[in-house]
Amino acid sequence: MKISRRKFLVSASVVISSASLYSYLETQRILKTKIEVGLGSKIAFMVDTHTHDFGIVEQRVIKMLAEEDPDIILHGGDIIDKFTGSLEPVRQYLSQLDAKEKYVVLGNHDYWCGRADELVAMLKDLGFRVLKDETVETRIGRIFGVDWRDDRNYPSNIKGDIVLTHDPNAAKSADGKIILAGHTHGGVMIGGVTILSNSIYTRGLYELGENKILYVSRGLGQMIPLRPTSPLELVILE
Repeated sequence: MKISRRKFLVSASVVISSASLYSYLETQRILKTKIEVGLGSKIAFMVDTHTHDFGIVEQRVIKMLAEEDPDIILHGGDIIDKFTGSLEPVRQYLSQLDAKEKYVVLGNHDYWCGRADELVAMLKDLGFRVLKDETVETRIGRIFGVDWRDDRNYPSNIKGDIVLTHDPNAAKSADGKIILAGHTHGGVMIGGVTILSNSIYTRGLYELGENKILYVSRGLGQMIPLRPTSPLELVILE
């Protein structure tokens, strides 16, 4: 059966439009992932917020966090990017993240946008402890915060009960019971098979050895409103 050029173009246009709409809708859908790890406290892990304004997604995240009432909030970086204008919407968002303890590491876009110093000052003002290759003692043990490296090669001295890193590739050399990362935005996966990823680990839970797990979050934002096969994700650990 021969298809005319016009019918082919119409069909292709429908497919592309449908795929684009689906991908856009995934930028608005937030899934909550709960992981039982026996911490004795509740941790909310968020990453890749890429905040440009204080919109519907940000308001929904705040509501979800208020319902969970975590003891600790961990942010894995890429808070801002080159499309972030004023930091005021970022301040408005982060100032409403309420927990007894709040820790954060920076991601690649936090550095690449050229405003890391300004961002760090704001984070400290809002009660976040910014971790740059250092350990902090918390109510659930030692948290090691890994600073982003453009070469994506990480040292072997990364040790902590929890390792907080933007880059999943840091898990190769990290010695931690629980490693939390982002950066990939969940990649593109179809039928459980990775089609596209910028890291060796794409999304979800990985068992890396005895008593060592990595969780790669799909994140809570993006630079442009496209997320094929990957809705937003808030991770809760207990």
